[in-house]
This record gives sequence, C-alpha cells and structure tokens, in this order.
Amino acid sequence: MQSQTYEISTMGRKIQAPAVRLGNVIVVMNGKFVMVGEIFDAYWLKADTLPDLNCLVDQLKATGNRPDVVTFVQRVPDTEPRYDYYMEWDNVAAIPVSTYEKWFREQISSASRRNIRMSEKRGVTVRVEPYDERYVRGIMSVYDESPIRAGKKFWHYRKPFEAVEAENGTYRERSTYLGAYLQDELIGYMKIVWDTNSAAIMQIISKLEFRDRRPNNALMSHAVKLCEERGVEYLLYERLVYGNKGEDSLTRFKKENGFIRMDLPRYYIPLTLKGKIALMLGLHRDVKEMVPQRLRQQLVHARDRWYANRLKIIGGT
Repeated sequence: MQSQTYEISTMGRKIQAPAVRLGNVIVVMNGKFVMVGEIFDAYWLKADTLPDLNCLVDQLKATGNRPDVVTFVQRVPDTEPRYDYYMEWDNVAAIPVSTYEKWFREQISSASRRNIRMSEKRGVTVRVEPYDERYVRGIMSVYDESPIRAGKKFWHYRKPFEAVEAENGTYRERSTYLGAYLQDELIGYMKIVWDTNSAAIMQIISKLEFRDRRPNNALMSHAVKLCEERGVEYLLYERLVYGNKGEDSLTRFKKENGFIRMDLPRYYIPLTLKGKIALMLGLHRDVKEMVPQRLRQQLVHARDRWYANRLKIIGGT
C-alpha cells in the first residue's frame, strides 16, 4: 500500500488529490472536513477487475492514510445489494440492447426515429475511426466552436493538442471512436469504452452549427448497432438523474434515445470516528445534493443567463 497523491481533473483544472494505491486500483479522496474515498475511475474500469468490497475495506483500515468514509457502487447488471454495509440508491442511464431493430422500433421516441432518418437524408455519415492526429484535431474543431455549452463554461475550449489527445486517449485499447461527418468535415464524435457485458459512452458531442442535422442521433444509432454486433447487453451513459437536479435537456435526450433508469446500490462505509459521525449527520453527500431542488434549479437558470449574456458580449467584441 502506497500513500501518495494522484492527479485528477475537476471543473476543467488538474489537481493533486490525496490517494492510496491498493493493488491494481487507486483510491482517491476528496472533501475539506470529511474525506470521502472512492476507487478512481471505477465506472470505467472493467467490472471483473474491481476488488471485493470487503477486501477493499480491510485494506484501507490497515493503512494510516485512509479516508473517513469509503464509497463503492455496484455495476450493471448487478442491481441487487450484495453487502451488509449502509447503502443508498444510485442510478445509471442504460439501454438494454437485444437487437437494433427492437431499439429503433420500440425503445426510442418517434422524435428520435425522425431525427435518425433526418440525419441520413441531410448527408451525415458515421464511421469508426482510428485514434490518430487527424481525428484528435477534428475533436479540437468541435471543442473550439464555442466557449460556452449547455449554459455554462465549456472546459475543453481551446485546450492544446497534447491535452486533448491524452484525455481522449484513456482506455484506448478497449475503446471505439466514432466520427459523424458531413462530407469531409467532422461535425460530431463519440467515444465508447467496452466491458464484457456492457459498454459506456465516455463522450458524445457535436458542433452547434450542425445540430439541425442531428449528428448526435446518428452517433447513438451507430453505437447501438455496434452493441448488437458485439453481443453487449447494456449501453450506459452515466446517470439518468443527478441528485436533486431534476430533468434537463441531457436527461430528455437520454430518455428519447431509449435510456432507462437502473438503480444500483451505493455503499458508504465509515473508517474513522469522524466518518461515523458524518454518516449519521448525512455529511457524506455532495453539498449540491443538500440544496433544495427548486432553489438549485433557480441557481442553474441564473448561471445559464449569466453565461448567455457573457457570450453575447464576447461575440460583440
């Protein structure tokens, strides 16, 4: 066991977080008053490489550099609680995949079917691409279109080539990179990370200029086809619901494209006295989740208006 720090990305910045290496995984910790630890990139690691939770807890207890609380979530399709620790329900957005035809005819909305057909009629083609310099620079052209996306600052705007290449190159050996093209121009891309029975979308984004051509729908359609070809049973896209945030445009996009909510057990295990007290008081949760939903939505709308006005000022200079 090695106590150390580990570089993570938060809000577009690289920071060194306290961490401890346990075999093949790294537990990173965050928090000012209560340190909460979690396996770094647990969502992206292969499910069969994750340690047993009991073993993880025992190992952390044996090291001096341990968090106050460690959290661990089971992976799709393992939805039934397997441990006796305190747990709360987390969730993931998942498409149960059997055949492409079933997904297209029965699982998505009529609007999504129209958008997929519209994308084809308007000349958008999707293909699997090698992860090379040309593709990375295509990603950069998408990133650099606007400094603001979805009403907030876009952290990838004007990043240098080396950073874009490194960030999108993670888990390359079991990833597929898709490009949505209008003639020879990359107008959208998707990265899929494969596991044995599931696949997860790490990134899907397209140029705002061409959103009327529905490249994201074309990319999603191609991803489901690949899942069928590989015999993958679930296509995942992070959470369907984020705490008490409520439904937004991304949630609606997921639902219209066949994603459903799958609830997963998330465990919280106190490892120190402070951790036990924090768990009793509910201080193990993200601060944002403690803000009432209505107030949080008002704050989000205020933020969106502020960035929209800022973009107008930038555009006018």
